Formats: sequence, C-alpha cells, structure tokens
Amino acid sequence: MWRALTLLAVVHAADNTAVLLPPGRTTAVVVTVGVGAPLERGVPGKFYAQAAAADAEQRWADAAALYREAVNEWTAAARLQPSRALDLAVMKAERERQRSQMLASRVRAATGISSRFGRDPFSRRTDALDEARQLRSKLLTARAVLERVPPALYARTRDRLREALRAGAGGAGQRMGGDAEIHLLLCATLATGGEIEAARLARAHVTEAERADQSNGVALAQCAAALGETRAALAELEVLALHPGPGRGDRFALRDLYLSNDWDRLRGDGKFESLFPR
Repeated sequence: MWRALTLLAVVHAADNTAVLLPPGRTTAVVVTVGVGAPLERGVPGKFYAQAAAADAEQRWADAAALYREAVNEWTAAARLQPSRALDLAVMKAERERQRSQMLASRVRAATGISSRFGRDPFSRRTDALDEARQLRSKLLTARAVLERVPPALYARTRDRLREALRAGAGGAGQRMGGDAEIHLLLCATLATGGEIEAARLARAHVTEAERADQSNGVALAQCAAALGETRAALAELEVLALHPGPGRGDRFALRDLYLSNDWDRLRGDGKFESLFPR
C-alpha cells in the first residue's frame, strides 16, 4: 500500500559510509499499489484514465462526461476489431459513468449541512450508506488506474460509512439493526487504505449468524478480497454465482458483480473466471 513514510534510518554514501539524516528531516516515499488486473487496463484508451483521475478529485460531472467519451472510444474500437476485452471495457465505462452521474446529482441536490443532519436517523443512515457504496466503488476505480489511493476520497468514503453506523445508533444503546453490511464495507475500505488491523476489527463486529446470511455475501467477499484472503473471497463468490438466491440469478447482476474492481487481484484465476459465464 502507498503511504508517506518517515525515514529515520540512514542513507548510504558512495563509499557505503552511513550518513545520518539531519534532525527533523523527513523523506516522503510513495509506494504504488498492486492493483492486479483491472479490466479497464486491458485495452488502450485515452479517456477512461482521465475520467478516473476526475473521480479521484471528486469532480463527478467532469468524470461522467469523460466516461461517456471512453464509452464512445471503446465502442468505435470494438466495431473495427471486436473482442471480449473491449466489450467488458465498454460495460465498465458505462457503469462508472452512471455512478459519477449519480454522485454529481447528489452534489446538485445538496442544500447544506442541515439537509443531512436535520432528518430522522433512518433517513440519515440510508443516505450515508447509499453514498458510501458509490464512493467506495469510485475509490477502487481510481486506485485501479492511478495505482494509488486518493487520500481525500478514501477519507470521505470511510467517514460516510462511520456516519451510517452513528445514525443507526438509537437511544439507551439500542440500534436499528442491519449494521453487518456497513461493518463489512468499512472493513473493505479500511483495508484498501492500508489500515489492516482496523479492517479486521470492523469485520469482528459481524456475528456468525450475520456472516451466514446470504444477503451479506457480497460485502463479505469484498472485505476478504481487500484483506488479501483469496480463498475466503472465492468461497463467498462461488455461493453468490452458483446459488444466488431469489432475484439474484440474472446474468446482468452477475455481469455487474464481475465488473467490480474488488476482484482485480482475482482476475485470471481459473476458479474466479469459471464462476462468471461469458
């Protein structure tokens, strides 16, 4: 994971003599992220990378327009030389365009802080969770292209998930229930940001009964994948793909699941690929 590291060690001169850094001096080192094999990096293109960079800066309207250009660019390329890679890239760009458009609409609809905090707890929780889902997808989209985690976008995603948890707290220690997905998405988000122990702690809030609930399967897989627990992520995805349950078995839902950047480090794995029919 990337992060700024303070180097308190020594630097070696050409004669291999240790030279101490002056007191108080720091050196910033950016470590790139091992993003795996994102679908969108499998084909050349000009606009998708620009769109992801706009997402990283939370310029949602600009990103939506650039994703539209990416769709047009890759659609034209697919007409000249059809390929599954291009078809998937077009679908991915269109899905990201829709997400950026939704986030841009949220910004336009916002009427100030009172609109967020002046409503009942259930509405605040729902709003925070809905936005956090979109933001987390954008976080992974930006990471896939930029090979780094945008700090401001990461902080906003994490904070909206925590806000959803706070809004779900009732009086006298009572809660609304249904926090498992939020804890699991928080796990996946914290792991993406390199906060591994905090991510595991977030997952520890999820009970065994909640982990057995199939409605939490996607979030469980996302958390496991973010933590690098490949076998656990594949086990959850196998259940989702082969035994999806009512209302989850259509091919469009599976396609959307496959397109997610959550699985970039699993792409190419024979078991993962076999779960999603072409």
